Amino acid sequence: MSDVAMKYFYATAIHGSMRAASQKMNVAVSSVSRQIAQLEAAMGMPLLETGRRSVKLTTAGQMVFDYYQAQMADREAFAARLEALRGMRMGTVEMAVGEGCTVQAVQGVLDTFQSRYPGVELALHSVSTAELLRMVVDDEVHIALGALIPCDPKVRVRTSARQPLVVVSRPDHPVAKRGAVTLQDLSAHDLCLSPRDTRIRQLLSAAEMRHQVWLRATITTNSVHTMRELALSGRAAAILPRAAVLADLEDGCLVATPLCDVEADSTTVDLVTRLGRQLPHAATLALSLLEQQVHRWGQGGGQAGVRPERRVGPSLVVEAVA
Repeated sequence: MSDVAMKYFYATAIHGSMRAASQKMNVAVSSVSRQIAQLEAAMGMPLLETGRRSVKLTTAGQMVFDYYQAQMADREAFAARLEALRGMRMGTVEMAVGEGCTVQAVQGVLDTFQSRYPGVELALHSVSTAELLRMVVDDEVHIALGALIPCDPKVRVRTSARQPLVVVSRPDHPVAKRGAVTLQDLSAHDLCLSPRDTRIRQLLSAAEMRHQVWLRATITTNSVHTMRELALSGRAAAILPRAAVLADLEDGCLVATPLCDVEADSTTVDLVTRLGRQLPHAATLALSLLEQQVHRWGQGGGQAGVRPERRVGPSLVVEAVA
């Protein structure tokens, strides 16, 4: 079997169409189509169902997909062993940061890692929760960190810290002067909220329905950085997990006011990997440091503790996805 054909087939399955795969790999669609046709001829059966705008794998196609994914994992494991022998002088750790978290939240961990292993590149992807899950399952990232990550049988949660949603505002904001606030209290204030299709907003919507109180979002954004900036400017208060703005809270630039009407145990920050994946040595070391950080979040500031594991210069590259 041609490795090129397998690579093109895998990319088509991952990205949903030959055209999307060709754009991602910067090759002609005809090249992708030809390689897949040759692979199907070698297999003696179709691998993709025809007549669809987006591809769907046949039973044989799923077998080929699983085989190639396992083959890539084996290659990565072999490379990881060589990497360990080279003494961590090179390598890349791919990490996704999802909803309710920021790169700044783990900047201290990343700085520590890079000071110890300056030859290892950290590639950080800021994505939605849905995209985070896809990237983990498809082995596009080694590690992912986000709030309210849904359970998935292919995803393993390494550690999970309870992080109740709080109202984030400047110290001189009226909300900051209260010990706690309800949804009714917040309904009178300008708020910056996550979009309605995000997990945090869905949690808030459920609470609004229970209490028959409706919040007024003057600004909606899926960028935690933007929410933080708006809170710092005093233009609006934001609703986020504490971990999203931890550095600002410690500096006193922002204040986190407890939100009474949303159950504290319903919000977590989760650190996840794909179930069954053997991580490269560099990613394993980064994961260990991140696990310690999430554990500290769960233990700090009187918050509830860490949930047990469950299943469901230095170079730094940051990629943001709207």
